[in-house]
Amino acid sequence: MASVHPSPDAGAAAGAAAPPPPAGPALPAAPGDPVTHALGGLGTPAGPAGHRNLPLEGPHVVWLVTGGTLDLFAVDAAQEGHWHFLGRLEAGTLLLGPVQGPQHTLVGRPSPDCGLRRIALRELPPPAPGYDDPYGAAAQPGPLEHAFALGTARGLGVLFEAPLDGRPADEAVADDDVLWMPVPPGAVRYGASYSAEAAADLLIDPALWQRMVNQQYRLLSAVDRWIEQLERAHEDRAAAGIKAGEAVRERADQALLAAIGTDRGGRTAAGRDRAGDDLTFAVCRTVAAAAGLTLTEPPKGTAPGERVSPVERIALASRVRTRAVRLDGRWWRTDAGPLVGRRARSGAPVALLWRRGRYEAVNPVSGLRIRIGKENAEEFEPQAVMFYRPLPDRPQNLWRLMRFSLRGTRADLRNLALSGLVTVALGALVPIATGKVLGVYVPAAARGPIVQVSLAVIVSGVVAASFTLLQNLTVLRVEGRIESTLQPAVWDRLLRLPTTFFAARSTGELASAAMGISAIRRVLAGVGPVAVQAATVGAVNLVLLLLYSVPLALAALAMLLVIGAVFLVLGLWELRWQRRLVALGNKLNNQAFQTLRGLPKLRVAAAESFAYAAWAREFARSRELQQKAGRVKNVTTVLNAVYLPLCSLAMFMLLAGPARGTMSAGSFLTFNTSVTMLLTSVTQITGAFVTAAAALPMFEQIKPVLDEAPEVRGGSAQPGVLTGAIEARKVSFRYREDGPLVLDDVSLQVRPGEFVAVVGPSGCGKSTLLRLLIGFDRPTSGSVLYDGQDLAALDQAAVRRQCGVVLQNAQPLTGSILDCICGAEEFTQEEVWAAAAMAGLAEDIQRMPMGLHTMIAGGGAISGGQRQRLMIAQALVRRPRILFFDEATSALDNETQRIVIDSTRALSASRVVIAHRLSTVLDADRVIVMAEGRIVEQGTPAELLADTGGRLHDLVRRQRV
Repeated sequence: MASVHPSPDAGAAAGAAAPPPPAGPALPAAPGDPVTHALGGLGTPAGPAGHRNLPLEGPHVVWLVTGGTLDLFAVDAAQEGHWHFLGRLEAGTLLLGPVQGPQHTLVGRPSPDCGLRRIALRELPPPAPGYDDPYGAAAQPGPLEHAFALGTARGLGVLFEAPLDGRPADEAVADDDVLWMPVPPGAVRYGASYSAEAAADLLIDPALWQRMVNQQYRLLSAVDRWIEQLERAHEDRAAAGIKAGEAVRERADQALLAAIGTDRGGRTAAGRDRAGDDLTFAVCRTVAAAAGLTLTEPPKGTAPGERVSPVERIALASRVRTRAVRLDGRWWRTDAGPLVGRRARSGAPVALLWRRGRYEAVNPVSGLRIRIGKENAEEFEPQAVMFYRPLPDRPQNLWRLMRFSLRGTRADLRNLALSGLVTVALGALVPIATGKVLGVYVPAAARGPIVQVSLAVIVSGVVAASFTLLQNLTVLRVEGRIESTLQPAVWDRLLRLPTTFFAARSTGELASAAMGISAIRRVLAGVGPVAVQAATVGAVNLVLLLLYSVPLALAALAMLLVIGAVFLVLGLWELRWQRRLVALGNKLNNQAFQTLRGLPKLRVAAAESFAYAAWAREFARSRELQQKAGRVKNVTTVLNAVYLPLCSLAMFMLLAGPARGTMSAGSFLTFNTSVTMLLTSVTQITGAFVTAAAALPMFEQIKPVLDEAPEVRGGSAQPGVLTGAIEARKVSFRYREDGPLVLDDVSLQVRPGEFVAVVGPSGCGKSTLLRLLIGFDRPTSGSVLYDGQDLAALDQAAVRRQCGVVLQNAQPLTGSILDCICGAEEFTQEEVWAAAAMAGLAEDIQRMPMGLHTMIAGGGAISGGQRQRLMIAQALVRRPRILFFDEATSALDNETQRIVIDSTRALSASRVVIAHRLSTVLDADRVIVMAEGRIVEQGTPAELLADTGGRLHDLVRRQRV
């Protein structure tokens, strides 16, 4: 660490110094600023035309503010979540582009008059070479170095000051050999202390240019810690507010419900409900702890129309998926993991935990544990609930996946290691026994020792076979648990990804990623334990070889290295073809899916032959790749078969030649048997390597799913019960960073219960606006608010569960009409019939032979109008407070559309409807007219139609014509 002490007349700066002082803006630019004067002609202009937000490149780019201001924000590296204001960059500020590594990156928001230049570091002229003055005179910096130091100090000063929140910085520790420090006029002395009050000229060492990246990395890491503290404090305040609100509400409930009456135990009805909820959460928490999960207590109150069980509400709040498990037969003797069960008579929840070969019923409140058997199994309902453990939100690599999937298998892994060690130890006796019998006892005709050794080998073989059987059973159990844990976790991760992830990938790629874990398990079945045991056996036999003859052991080791290199080359060669084969297989799967889906259109166009030709061409390529990979595998198989006798022959030649007479017959037999076992182990290891190489392309297909961040993260807040107030505040959006603005500074408000129609020509951004409102896409700038809460900070899945959404090309799920309307929730048939009546579909269902149980396959058995009404019924069955319709009634006649409009009005829900039909628009409370990504008109239908020169009047006139 270096520190300096200024004298009263100081006027320079040291190479090791403190960051700029936090008081006020760092080194503001004055008129005729030397930074813009010296560097303003470098680089290329950037922003602000068309740039509401400007992601800053780095770290080989510097950004110079030549005019106006640039507001600097820290945002998540994926540019999602909250934006944290760091400071305002004035003219003359030079900022290095953000480095990779910290959790947050830098984004600028230029003012309308902002002048900004992008300067690549290679465009900066190199500084003048310094020299060593024996008298200690320092080289004076030129105008370029002075401007660069001055501008960079301003930019770094903003990053330094942000985490301080206006507090003074008392001390600075130099964790590198260069540290910035402003120095007031005077002199400095190395080795003393320093406290800064003002900033002045700053000299730079040429080596500082190469160390700027490290300096900014440290500052951004400090910003990471600051933001983490802010978010933690915000969460603590929010949690304290919620807790205080719940306490106030509980006291109010107790006061208001005291007159309702109590049961015989003295508890009110509300108290009984709360006690039941507390017991359910305690049971779920116990089961989750046994499964390695942490649950979040759900918020109080339920949204209108919500039909989920208390266990499901807890799972939704904790972002954990569940599965119903049927308990039949001797279920208490089969380990299915921790379960949430119920008592048959009272319906009280109970934790079912596996312990010592059977299930136990655990009451977490009383601590009572009851072992379940045939005599008391009927006391429990025949259905339980299992929690699935999700993958952590951070990107997952192979090591993290293994740790995740092996949790809870410690006993199995211990048994696996024990059986493997016993098998290896017994296997090591074989070469020793062979050498003793054939080299010592047989020549001496010692029958007794021969019989004893033979019996010992037989007994050891039986014991080894028993432990091998135990090992194989354990491997099967571990593999099954890995697949049952990891495959659902990958599916859960896939379903929680944002919609933009699916838009960039084909159906074949998604199918390979979804089922990749099962495919990898089938390929790698038993490979891991076999490879580990083979490596252990090989190491033990290599030690035996070294004990008997070091030169011959080194010769055997050299042969093994050659064999390993050959198999490595062959494995990489095969991996090359396997990668191409997997990619082509995904393409074929995607092509087959699209061909079958579009078969009616192909038949109408008489293009079946062209589709078949396209598929046959790719299929022929796949067969060619399979043949190439098969040839490599054949070569590997042949080498596996011949190298063992060839290596044995080589060892015999060495013993008959250079190593002749170096060991006895018994030692030779032991040595030869150890070499054979060593080579056999190598055969098993190379086979495992080839198999693993075949599974690597499959894992590469899953990798994008594991690297992508989920749409809803752990820090997202619960929205609570929504009232229906929606706001889009200065929303802009573009599909690509370099693409045009699809939405440009759009602002709108929807009051609770209001019916808002959005109209405009095709391509004006109506559907894009709807996708932003429901969280399918994220705004480039601006925010979407629900009840004043930023959608980016909320659990978007929880928000959508309180909304009814019908998109333009929505398709029903395959199943019965009842299943399509209910979805994943449980509704009575009366509620389903009511939803069908609101959608104008009830009469059509009654005319169907099986009514609500009529099967439909992807909407193919119903007309376009029935399909739209089915999707509307699905959106209305929960009676949500918010409805989004995107051309949802375009295929309906006027009478049916009137039924839908009247039904939705009766719900008193907030409705945002995209429509072109005049009848739909005229019933709206307010109409918003869009053109070229902007809102150009809004008002009541009567007001807009009265304006003969307005956009809505023109659209209506064209529709009538």
